[in-house]
Amino acid sequence: MPYGSLAARYDGLMSGFDYEAYADYLLSFAGERRRVLDLACGTGRLAEILSRRGCDVTAADASPEMLAVAQNRDCRNVLFLLQDMAELDLYGTVEAVFCTLDALNYLQTPQKLKETFRRVRLFLEPGGVFVFDVLTPEALSSRDGAVFMSDSEDAYCVWNCAWKAPFCRQEITLFSRRGENLWERHEEVHTERAYRLSFIEGALAEAGFASVRQYGMLSKDPPGKHAERVVFAAK
Repeated sequence: MPYGSLAARYDGLMSGFDYEAYADYLLSFAGERRRVLDLACGTGRLAEILSRRGCDVTAADASPEMLAVAQNRDCRNVLFLLQDMAELDLYGTVEAVFCTLDALNYLQTPQKLKETFRRVRLFLEPGGVFVFDVLTPEALSSRDGAVFMSDSEDAYCVWNCAWKAPFCRQEITLFSRRGENLWERHEEVHTERAYRLSFIEGALAEAGFASVRQYGMLSKDPPGKHAERVVFAAK
């Protein structure tokens, strides 16, 4: 399962990503709305920041290993839930939903994507906002044959990518330090699906969302022609 053995090393491997800036960006769409859902929250870094910014946060993820890391954070106003995106079931409604770092690309079928949108709409208050980012078909198809490497003090990770439309299969080999001269090897397979941006817009409208807009990453301008990551904001 994705994000099993990788969970314990994920934060170190993502140390270059500016979560603080992304939190600012997401909250700029939310305005005064402070009851939020961090959907596919991973290790909870964004949820922790949102909590520090005064938000009442519910955070859901399908990986027990990622949530185990998240629950060790200082998140006083965060409720963590072990839930698949397409089976979202909250205790009440929220005012904003954020889903980041191409988590929606991990939904393997259009039906699951549509059901996720429907479930988000069900638990989002009228006038609430849904903000998420996706990798474009151009971005995922361009990874065919690509090899990515990332490392931290205690981990070394290699991603081997292969494209067969509409899927990008990523074979991940992770080496984790277990002692001064001991490393442990783990392997995972991640598969992301490319969705046409027009299909995503239609699925949002079908689920009951309006005022759907597309933006470049960390921008309030429309995405460029060859954008690799696109942000959607819907009400």
